[in-house]
Amino acid sequence: MSCSGESEGALYNGESGFAFASNVLYAEVSSEEKGTLEIPIYRGAKGPAEQAIVSFKYDTAPQDASSPVWEDADPDGVFSLLSAKVTFSENSCSALVRLRFRDTGRLKTSEKYRMKLDILDGVSPSGRSSITITVTKKLVFKKYGDCTYFDECIFEKAYKTEIYKADGEEIYRVMDPYREGLIAEEYAANGWMGGTPDYVEFQCEGDRITFKEFPTGMLLNGTHMAYAYFPSDYKWGRDFSKYDAQNLKLDDKHFQLYAVYCLPSFQYGYMNDGIYKIDINVLD
Repeated sequence: MSCSGESEGALYNGESGFAFASNVLYAEVSSEEKGTLEIPIYRGAKGPAEQAIVSFKYDTAPQDASSPVWEDADPDGVFSLLSAKVTFSENSCSALVRLRFRDTGRLKTSEKYRMKLDILDGVSPSGRSSITITVTKKLVFKKYGDCTYFDECIFEKAYKTEIYKADGEEIYRVMDPYREGLIAEEYAANGWMGGTPDYVEFQCEGDRITFKEFPTGMLLNGTHMAYAYFPSDYKWGRDFSKYDAQNLKLDDKHFQLYAVYCLPSFQYGYMNDGIYKIDINVLD
């Protein structure tokens, strides 16, 4: 009897034997999860209870390496195989391999963690005996407070909004910081308002701040969206990199961003003086 109809995850029809549904899996983990990743494994026919045996390998190669270096264990002790024995209950076509993870505070959001599971015997004719799992750290944001947001290029004054912080990380999101100001200062009424960002995200390392470019929602002449770029990320003419150092966490409630205001749809030209300050103050 085929198991193809029992589970949406069973992606093969076949004879008796064990297999993974896919050769790759991508997953995110966070400190709020239970500490276990579950990877389905399948067998091609129903029958009595039986066990599959799997092995665990961890990639210790540097992040930028061209090929993996597989070891029998995670040297940092974050990821491990709960049990090498995977039990199929009677008449079941699927079972779960469980990977345990702990101390996710040691994981970096900028890195990827790779593991490999191999079925050691009794492989299905599908040949899917191996699966590579790539894990990244999931950001969980919680409200940090209310704040004021003053973009000195776009606005004449500061506007109030909310700021969120990633749990266990110095990563912040200022929520919907442009919509109210663009309406209040009549950009919208004059046809100079486009789609606004849901949030502006920045990251602190010590007192230094970095961020990825983001749209402001302001359309110059009603046509060209103004983007804010981290100074050294602007590559189309003038060098603004000396302003990188002005992106600062002044204290736990005061953040200062300096951005180059660029028009990607207009030959990546910059607006006016190019560089302007964004001031973010968390309210008491």
